[in-house]
Amino acid sequence: MSKITDPKKAAQRARVIASDLTIYPDIQKRIEAGIKNDNLFDEIDGIWREALTHMRQYVDEDMLENTNILEKAFIDIVFANCGHIESSIW
Repeated sequence: MSKITDPKKAAQRARVIASDLTIYPDIQKRIEAGIKNDNLFDEIDGIWREALTHMRQYVDEDMLENTNILEKAFIDIVFANCGHIESSIW
């Protein structure tokens, strides 16, 4: 299987992965706890690694190394919808 080299398709894949993170209640609880306690990436470390692994299965490695596609999707889809959570990080 050839990997995605089109930036738009790679961004679309990243958005799907980020969106998937929002549908599981246990992951949502970890995201909320991470935002409340200002340790989001520690809280979701294993989930984040799994998301990166998934991206590497579908997206060209050079594109992943030279862009922040997954991070941008995470911020746009997951983090941006968490403004209602009380936290010192806002």
